[in-house]
Order: sequence, then C-alpha cells, then structure tokens
Amino acid sequence: MSQVSRIFRRFIPQLLHMIVLPIFYFSFMLIYRPFSSFDFMGGEWFGVHLTISSCIVLLATIIVRLLYYYLPMKINYSLYIFWCLGEIIFSSFFVALYIWLVLHKPMPYFEAFATSFKYLSLTLVIPYVILALSLRLYEYHVKTDDSSSDTLQRMRFYDDKHNLKIVLMPETILYITAEENYVNIFYNENGKLRNYVLRSSMKALDELCQDNGMVRCHRSYYVNPSHIKVLRKEKEGVIYAELDAQEMIHIPVTKRYYDRLSEML
Repeated sequence: MSQVSRIFRRFIPQLLHMIVLPIFYFSFMLIYRPFSSFDFMGGEWFGVHLTISSCIVLLATIIVRLLYYYLPMKINYSLYIFWCLGEIIFSSFFVALYIWLVLHKPMPYFEAFATSFKYLSLTLVIPYVILALSLRLYEYHVKTDDSSSDTLQRMRFYDDKHNLKIVLMPETILYITAEENYVNIFYNENGKLRNYVLRSSMKALDELCQDNGMVRCHRSYYVNPSHIKVLRKEKEGVIYAELDAQEMIHIPVTKRYYDRLSEML
C-alpha cells in the first residue's frame, strides 16, 4: 500500500486533530448522550465530568500528534489507521482512569476502559473520517492545479520535519548524494553548479526522485540521466558517470544499477 501523503505529516493537520477531536467529542456526547453515557459519567454532574474527560482527550491528542509530527517515520495508510486507533486507546486509558478513580465506579478498571473506548471510538470515527477525506481532497486539488498549470512540474524538497526548504526544476538537478543525516542536492543555477544541504535521507527522497526522472546509480547517489555525458568502465571494473557540467564531475555507478542506467542513455 502507498505511503501516507506528506500533507498528513505537516503541522496544520496535526493542529486540526488537536482542536477538532476533543471539541467534537464534547459536543456529540453533550447533545446526544449515547449508550447510557449520562449514568456512566456521573448523572447530574455529567457536564462537569464530560468537560474534564474532553480536556483529557485534548492532552492525549496533543501528545500523540506531536509524536507523529516529530518522529522520522514513513507509514502507509493501513498503519496510519492503526496509529489513529492507538490514539483512541491512549485517550481511553486516561479517561477510564479518571472515571474509575474520581467517580469510584463499582466495576473493574478494564471494564471502565472498555466502556470509555466504546464511547471514544464510536464518536471520534466521524471527525477522523472527515479530516482524512478533507486532506485527501485538498491534496487532489493541489495536484490538479499543478498539472493544469502552464509551468513545468517542480521538485519540492522537505526536511525531516516536513518543512519545505527548496523548490527546483527537475532538469536543473545533476545529482543528489547522501552524507550521514543529510543529502546534498547539486543543481545548475545560471550556468553555475550549486549545492544545497538538506537534512533528510535518501529513503525519504525515493518517491520524489523516481517521479521526476532521477535514477539511483549507487547506494548513496541519485543522478539525472539527461546530464550524463559518458558512462564508462575502468580497467579495475569501477564504473563512473561523467556529467555535462563545467566542472569535471564523476559519479560512481555500481554494477547493480549499471544495466538499467545504460539502457536509459
């Protein structure tokens, strides 16, 4: 399954989840009081306990969403669903703890947890779906606008915190190389070779490079085939790609990628 879109990893979607989830939970429970929630949350003190439990949901959502934003991980849509489920479980744990300790419910804690999980999951599934569909719709309109514009598609490079750092035309990029926790993007600007250092990884750039004609030629290199002038094998068996730049640039090519790259030239 495809990876979750970058838009899901930006800060604004996380902020929307932090705001929408607890507000929707509070409003829905206050208006409809489903599944005998009125008695479960203290009867005549229902409004007070609902307000406190909504604040607990808020704090739990803030913690989980900040982890999702800052942790350098790539997940697909199936794992994202499990992440949201884990978010509900995390919130349910503390809501149940509050209900069980403060209201002195005559039931085992795990029964209170199961009840809290039922209320939260059946309530929050609505805003989760709405937010996910809204983000996908926004992404679709952005892609449609980009594809329908007269300008050529640009490559947008984000750092490991999902902040946009540099936008380049694909044909200006000569090659990209990795160095520890950074990648170096070498590109032409007014006939001069420039280098931009981006805090990211080669794995994080795989999809972007492949979608824009860049080809992996080495474990630590992506190269633009349109800038390869000569692809040669040395006597020792070492393979290099010479690029059409003013400066002499030789990019290593491993045997694993040689056949595919040579077929493209």
